[in-house]
Amino acid sequence: MFVSFGNSLTLPCHGAPSRDVVWLFQQDELPDWLLVAKLYTGFFSSGNGFQGRVESFYLTEPGNYSLTLSPVVYSDLGIYKCQYKDETEIPLSDVKLEIRVPSNVSIAIGMSASLPCFGKINTRADDLDILWMRGGENVYQLHKNTITYGPRFENRTSLSPEQALCGNMSLTIRQAQFSDEGDYQCFYRSPKESGNPDYASLFVTGHPTQNFTVKAGGLLSILLYAADPVRVTFSAGLGSDEVLIFNANKGPARYGERCAQRCVLLAQNYTLLLRSVTLEDAGVYKVTDPETKKTIGSVSLHVSAPPLSAGALAGIVLGVLVVVLLVLGALCFLEVPQRTKASRACSPLPSSQC
Repeated sequence: MFVSFGNSLTLPCHGAPSRDVVWLFQQDELPDWLLVAKLYTGFFSSGNGFQGRVESFYLTEPGNYSLTLSPVVYSDLGIYKCQYKDETEIPLSDVKLEIRVPSNVSIAIGMSASLPCFGKINTRADDLDILWMRGGENVYQLHKNTITYGPRFENRTSLSPEQALCGNMSLTIRQAQFSDEGDYQCFYRSPKESGNPDYASLFVTGHPTQNFTVKAGGLLSILLYAADPVRVTFSAGLGSDEVLIFNANKGPARYGERCAQRCVLLAQNYTLLLRSVTLEDAGVYKVTDPETKKTIGSVSLHVSAPPLSAGALAGIVLGVLVVVLLVLGALCFLEVPQRTKASRACSPLPSSQC
């Protein structure tokens, strides 16, 4: 049977109801059989290394001694057999389990990436010898409790020694950058042996466009995502881009005219703040990597008009009342001659009607 690392798998086994059954496991190249689980009448227990990861159906489905394993770890690789407790000659079921590992990793810039690597490790934590490389250059090495980093990966890469003892030597890269893209390979033991998969390819993508609506006079927050130097530009319509800020996170930042007096750079949060937003600030703000010219992220900004103040609202109401009174006065003035003419043929018009 095949299963992807981290997924669930059901190992099949069926027999006579109400029997005592055991599941055993043999790792490749090792002679000993290890206990996976005991399925005795009204009793269930799991073996060392399988606690909390195995589940059986036999209590609710008599005769079904199948075992669900979740999540699958790389050290689960090997041969499993299901047998009656007191009949060891012929197993009810035996399974050879192989682990499949994904080899392509895609992550958005600024996020953490986990590059998979697995192997059969039989050593103590103090003797771990694991090496990650990219293009012939060292990225990360753990050798007898000593860690060394490759250029540009200082304090951004790590792996878990505890997980490594279970065969999981996956490498974590924090704050992924476009320059981190490439094919990575891990080795272990001495002399070095390739892990599984042989290569892990890392792809770093940009972030989708964010749509914001900000009231005039408000604050716009633009995420830069990256610790490397970035370039932020502004465009409205089909016109050319206007530079807001360049070299944002390393060295002195250079601001454009639109940004010069209104921008605040929060370098630790990788964020650019634009204060006192105006209607003219509506448009697209694009964050790019100056080295690769790739888009890191963008913000599409719509600016709404500010709410009217109490004084301005009172002025508008007063103006409307004045216009209404002028219109009523004009209508009354135009009606007087007509009624005066009519009074000659009929009777005088009381002055109170006008």
